[in-house]
Amino acid sequence: MNHRISRRGLGLLAALAFSAAAGTALAATPKHEAGKHEAAKKPPAKAKDLNGWGQVTWGMTHKQILAAYPKAREFEMGSGTHVRYLFGLESVRLGGCAYAVDFEMKKNALRRVTLYGQEASKECGDGIDALLVKQLGAPAGRQKDAESASADWKAGHTKVTLRRGVGKAARKVAPVVEYQPK
Repeated sequence: MNHRISRRGLGLLAALAFSAAAGTALAATPKHEAGKHEAAKKPPAKAKDLNGWGQVTWGMTHKQILAAYPKAREFEMGSGTHVRYLFGLESVRLGGCAYAVDFEMKKNALRRVTLYGQEASKECGDGIDALLVKQLGAPAGRQKDAESASADWKAGHTKVTLRRGVGKAARKVAPVVEYQPK
């Protein structure tokens, strides 16, 4: 079977080839231009200068925290011999997962905020990690071993640390995020 392309068909093919070479959506990006598209991307967000967590700042009193979070109260977390008594919020949703928030006081002044994940899953760990990266930019450091991972951010007056399980441990270890003054 003999295939013939008319002059009109050749002209159309030539026009398509020329427009593709000229940089339309049909063209592949030449190697020497690959960096142009990467440079055009928005740079990662710079870390905010945090001076606490949410609506609380370092040094706030018990009364000031209650004014900022009227639902804050003392509650128990855990079971059996692993019960902890916390002052904070029993449940907040972050990154699609529930967290208990502990406002740790020293001499009636806020000195640390710890968020304890109430769900142990890879999704919760990935969700809070992505939320922190979006809020604070890339972490200053990451560490990982066979069962756990951690990341640290420096955000002005505050150091933020995320600890979580990885691999099979992700189903056993809920993420923990700690905010403390530097």
